[in-house]
Amino acid sequence: MKVIKGQVTIFVSMVMLCVFALIFCLVESARTAGTRWYLQTAVSSAMDSVFSQYHRQLWDSYRLLFAEYEEKKELEADFSGFLQPYLRVENWYPMELEAMEAEEWLTALDDSGAYLEEEILDYMKYGIWDMDFDADTINGMWDNAKEAGAVKNVAEVYREHAKDALKLEKALEAVSECLKRQESKKQDGLSRLYSYDGPGFRRQAEELLKELKRMPGLVDKYQKQADKLEKELEKSRIVFNREKEDCSSQTDLQLEEEIRQFESYVAQDGERRKEIESLKDKSYSQAELVESVIEEAKEVERIIDQWESDDEDDEGPDLAALWSPVIRHFYSLKIDSLSFSHGVKDKKKEGWLNQVERLYRSGMLELVLPDGAELSEGSLQTPELPSESGRMAKGTRGIFLTDHLLVNEYCGRFFRYFPGDSGKMAAETEKEADVRESGSEGGLSYEIEYLIGGKGLDEQNLICVVNRLLAIREGLNLMHIMSDGRKRQEAQSLAMAITGAAGLSPLVLLTTFFVMSVWALGESLMDIKGLLAGKRVMIFKSAQDWTLKLEELLTIGREGQIRAGGGERGLSYLSWLKVLLLMDEIVCQEYRMMDMIQMNICRKQSSFRMRRGVYQARVRCSLAGKHVFFSLGFVEHVLKNKDHVYKMEIEGERKY
Repeated sequence: MKVIKGQVTIFVSMVMLCVFALIFCLVESARTAGTRWYLQTAVSSAMDSVFSQYHRQLWDSYRLLFAEYEEKKELEADFSGFLQPYLRVENWYPMELEAMEAEEWLTALDDSGAYLEEEILDYMKYGIWDMDFDADTINGMWDNAKEAGAVKNVAEVYREHAKDALKLEKALEAVSECLKRQESKKQDGLSRLYSYDGPGFRRQAEELLKELKRMPGLVDKYQKQADKLEKELEKSRIVFNREKEDCSSQTDLQLEEEIRQFESYVAQDGERRKEIESLKDKSYSQAELVESVIEEAKEVERIIDQWESDDEDDEGPDLAALWSPVIRHFYSLKIDSLSFSHGVKDKKKEGWLNQVERLYRSGMLELVLPDGAELSEGSLQTPELPSESGRMAKGTRGIFLTDHLLVNEYCGRFFRYFPGDSGKMAAETEKEADVRESGSEGGLSYEIEYLIGGKGLDEQNLICVVNRLLAIREGLNLMHIMSDGRKRQEAQSLAMAITGAAGLSPLVLLTTFFVMSVWALGESLMDIKGLLAGKRVMIFKSAQDWTLKLEELLTIGREGQIRAGGGERGLSYLSWLKVLLLMDEIVCQEYRMMDMIQMNICRKQSSFRMRRGVYQARVRCSLAGKHVFFSLGFVEHVLKNKDHVYKMEIEGERKY
């Protein structure tokens, strides 16, 4: 039997097995790498599809991109739905989704509203905007607004002190009038004595006694007011030292000069107080003298009444001799008069100036509303407001000045303001116009005012804005008056007319400051009324921009009406709102913006909440697949694992 050798065939088979194993390992390795790229593409595509489901009305109304999801499971379900078609397709990359989890879940309310800000800036940076002011102007406005606020605070405090000083002068005037009445009653009493009219003298003496007994009370009232003014000025000096840190050196010097007049007045009043205090003790001794003279007069009258004489030629008692001691004693009563100038001479003008401030205190909004304007009664009705979530209170975050300007410009174009008209975009589509129209009913009408005030009623927010505008305008206007020699001279002339003083006494100078501060207040009220009426107001006024004459200021106090100020130059009402926004914390502003957005969109979709607005998400997927060109069948048999698979994890991340 012939033996056939097969060594070569076995060897070749083994070689071919090794070669094919190597080839299939290489092919499987390439396929596995391809699987990873394929799955990464599939996951990225699925994430694109998820984020393509942005809220359409949010984009149409406010040009913001956020996907609406209440929970992570909802996003995971949508993601799975978009990913499955890639896994079910028959190709070289068979895989099955085992698990997935949404990570880095970031919403509009997270990180103190930073993602809303990014959305706004991403939109605004592609526009061509006509800004109200540039960064250079704003750099100085921060300090000027703080300085204006400080000046307003100081002016308000010392305006009250000026009124207290004038009240003190009225207390002095009451003392002086009492002294004059005492002197008048003394002279009338002497006149009665010279005519030997006992009953008439006693009536005058008793009235004089009443005036003398009133004097201690008048002196005590004066002392109480003087002590109060002195203590309040000490406290206000501390307030001024704190506020002047926000003032420039020139403004600081001007205010320091004005405040020294108040302190000089108190120092001068210290000298006067000695004279006033002496009147109290004198009044007691004078009253005793008058009482003794009255008793003496009664005795004389008794003697006269009881006079009897048997001599028919007797002409009666010697009246001159009887009344002479009474006259001498009553004449010895010395009634002093104040040795210094005092009092308020023109009480009408002083009252009209006080009335201007009373008008402002009693109801400024009604005072500055334009004629015929109707005040909105809108209220904030949306529940679960972003600003009430507690995240706004915890958030503090800086922002570049130019970015804040862009955010404020966005507010001016997408939110409404007094009298309720919304800003218009440079190129507004018909669809955007329809959205604005549909969102113009109900809720708040003064939306930018809400961003500043944060109140639940339109009226409250407008009051907040008006008060803040007044604080800035009053400070800037007072700074203008103090630096304008002509206006200062006019205020000084009125102060001299009110006090009746001829020289520049401390009373005249502090009354001058009172006049200037009320003048600045009146001009500020006219500025605000002009802004609400559609006019413009300069930040820093020149003489030609000033609208209120001093005579008109008195007319305002007398008639209780003001006209609209402003003109064609300067910033509009919307621009001033942007100035106020610029001074506020950006976190607070952005959460209130989300309040307004949620309120308006809820009119069509009541379930909408800004907290569901997803800005960024990352999904981690765990997948399992089988080898196609390579399988460890022997190992599977030994390990009794009939379903040999390999694991793979893929991440997908997207943000707007």
